[in-house]
Amino acid sequence: MKTSITFLVGGLLSAAAAAAPSSEPGVAVGVSPNRLVRPAVVAQRQGDGLHRRASDQLCNGYKQLCNKTFDKVAFPTTHNSYAYGDNIAANQNVDIPTQLSAGVRGFMLDLLPANGATAAGGEPYLCHGSCVLLNDGPLVNELKRFKTFLDGNGSEVITIFIENKGPYTAAQLAQAFTTAGLDKYAYQPKSTTAAWPTLQTMVAQNKRLVVFNDNGADASVPWILFDKDYVVQTPFSVAVGSTFGCSAMTTVRPLWVMNHFVFKSFPIGGANVDVPAPESAATVNTRQSIIAQANVCGTAGAFPNFVTVDYYDVGDLFQAVADINNVTYSSTAKPPSPSQTDSPKLPSAAAAGPVAALGAIAASLLMAAVASL
Repeated sequence: MKTSITFLVGGLLSAAAAAAPSSEPGVAVGVSPNRLVRPAVVAQRQGDGLHRRASDQLCNGYKQLCNKTFDKVAFPTTHNSYAYGDNIAANQNVDIPTQLSAGVRGFMLDLLPANGATAAGGEPYLCHGSCVLLNDGPLVNELKRFKTFLDGNGSEVITIFIENKGPYTAAQLAQAFTTAGLDKYAYQPKSTTAAWPTLQTMVAQNKRLVVFNDNGADASVPWILFDKDYVVQTPFSVAVGSTFGCSAMTTVRPLWVMNHFVFKSFPIGGANVDVPAPESAATVNTRQSIIAQANVCGTAGAFPNFVTVDYYDVGDLFQAVADINNVTYSSTAKPPSPSQTDSPKLPSAAAAGPVAALGAIAASLLMAAVASL
């Protein structure tokens, strides 16, 4: 029986439910099946600017992407983007501003209540598994960093996926986006079946942010989109050494999240605990490994829009995504934007009360056990 760190710290030892695959077709991928990835060819990237002639326009770093519709573009994406640092629950090595500067354009954020609050009575926090285990602070603080980036990079389109474990209402989420000043960038489709615009149109209209929420739609906040109306994901529970597939976890939609990361499992306290596997990133995140899964999706008629990895800075994520987009790889890294960053932290057990103190002790024991392996 496998138990995630989420349930271990919470005291719940239960297995994740397996999702039924679907063979319903999506959109054909532009990568030839069973083809080895071609060698990297690095081109000189033009400087970025907020205003360009149409002939000079870059969209997410590439001129060729401007005339592609949003659903025909692959985006480098990070799993649990906020969860970084020296922590057993971390899926990334660096913070979100660094990821943005490097060229990551899709971000997965988990929301939980913190400091003993409930979702109804407190603001959303970015926590992985438990706010005792990994707490990156209030959602609004991270959203301000996204705004800083979009303010300074007028040709970039980004997507945020919210795993709403609070769950928080659409109004609560909207308040955080509005407080951060990020709502002005949010794109609102005309309907769930409307055609997606080109990246160039999104740039021209300055609607360069797409927000998906896994907790349903609310007509009062039409720009926070219910993910299952638009997106389908491949399985995200893949053990080290397993083969990546491209089955659909829910009803097939036009946009595909291709999850390309693994977990490792080991026994603690009589249970098998699933945790991130940083030592596997150098193998999992190779260009050949990512393209191999993209080829599987391609033969199934699915285009991998969001190529999602752990430890994105290890391996060849950006080169592989360029291949999927059928463009010659060119570094899209930008100078870091001025921003305040914070490290994921374990809140003070004494300040948080006896229940949190027990959680902190459990987290500390878990981390000590992992360090000894």
